[in-house]
Amino acid sequence: MKMFITATFKKAENKPSIEQLCSFVRGAGFEDFCFIRDVERYKKIFSDPKQLMIQATAEIKNCDALLFDATKKSMGRAIELGIAYACHKKIIILVRNTVKIKDSVRGIADEIIIYETSGDIQNELRRIYSVWTKK
Repeated sequence: MKMFITATFKKAENKPSIEQLCSFVRGAGFEDFCFIRDVERYKKIFSDPKQLMIQATAEIKNCDALLFDATKKSMGRAIELGIAYACHKKIIILVRNTVKIKDSVRGIADEIIIYETSGDIQNELRRIYSVWTKK
């Protein structure tokens, strides 16, 4: 099961946090995919915003699920969330336990992970993988 991991583009500034989240996804059993890491290689490579979104949409369609951290607001990542929902992909929302999320985000989530520590994320992703792949 392939997971599209949303991330905000900050050149290589947020590379460690992206890599950590990707490792949690892999450690839970999912195949990880992160557009910023796997397509853009932590660089701005698209000069045409329309091409960027066409490619992002194609990659989301190629995945089974999307992981979205709702702890911080982001328009770009929210667009990816909407694309995944429109494409009938499973959606996991991450949110720090001190943050409230909108009902609209709750309404499209298949799973919501409310975390205090990174260990909480890892454990919940393992549980979700086990449930989703049990047939």
